[in-house]
Amino acid sequence: MAGMRDVAKRAGVSLSTVSAVLNGNKNTSPEIARRVERAIKETEYELPRKKKDDKKVIAVLLPIIASSFFTNVLSGIENALAKSEYTVLFGDSEFDFSKELQFINTIKKQSLCGLILDTVCPVGRETDYFNLLKKNFTNKNIPVVFLERNIEDDGFYSVNVDHHKNAFMATEHLIQQNHARIAHISGYPENHVTVQRISGYKAALEANGIEFDETLISAGDFSPNSGYLAMKKLMSVRSDFTAVFSANDQMAIGAIKAIKSYGKCVPDDIAVIGIDNIAMSSIVTPALSTINVPTYQMGHVAVKIIMDIREGQHCEKTFQLESNLIVRPSTNPYANSEWELLGW
Repeated sequence: MAGMRDVAKRAGVSLSTVSAVLNGNKNTSPEIARRVERAIKETEYELPRKKKDDKKVIAVLLPIIASSFFTNVLSGIENALAKSEYTVLFGDSEFDFSKELQFINTIKKQSLCGLILDTVCPVGRETDYFNLLKKNFTNKNIPVVFLERNIEDDGFYSVNVDHHKNAFMATEHLIQQNHARIAHISGYPENHVTVQRISGYKAALEANGIEFDETLISAGDFSPNSGYLAMKKLMSVRSDFTAVFSANDQMAIGAIKAIKSYGKCVPDDIAVIGIDNIAMSSIVTPALSTINVPTYQMGHVAVKIIMDIREGQHCEKTFQLESNLIVRPSTNPYANSEWELLGW
């Protein structure tokens, strides 16, 4: 098999000149470059293939790394990689799509073997964004694994939960506790999770013959403070609702704080349920009813997909993880309120 030395001899140049041409050095004259390229063809020289170990970086982009929800996702990612030689490159979009794009534009220049992404792309911009991801990653054999959502495009992989079903389950639990006037604290208006959870909330009301009332929805941004302010806003204009379904636990905990500030009791005056089952949910008073989302497993499975693809194994495009209802005293005063001591 011909080597670089054979190419250099054939072209009548030095080894360093051959190396410069192979690496795209623009300072090499066109004539010299053509001689080297011709010599490469004549000697049938092949560039040595890079070893797999040269490319063991996985990029991970999440909305809020410091959030309890996403720290559990990261634990799953890190533990899945604990005994491997992979390196993780983290990014935090802070629920700002412009920051997400900035991170993507930075890592597209890196040598990656996979991207794990929990996108905050507004619903109306998804088509263009997905095309951008294909151009810079999937078309270059870099798998992209989405978290928290089912991507129907065959170019991507996803590890998700059914947000519509989870919201339906949470709302229906309140209805089964004899609540008919149920408020909802939603997330960012254009976020895909927000859209699906509002959809599930509406579907549960309709399935039980309860008319949807748009004035019973107040938007937050998934943070505890936004849940507190959204609840304050609801209570300042309405006094007839007896329960609230929050799009996540952090906002639900903020809502409990707001309800107490009005001198009201949870769940006697207003019952509260969230989604995610973060560790704090069992510690707040009263302990928060919620939908358990397997966040640790989500991160672990995402890594497993990338590692399996790297080893040439077939992977399903979509992995949907099961969630379940956890009833605590924020909706049922007789429910178990023991602390959960794992995950924090």
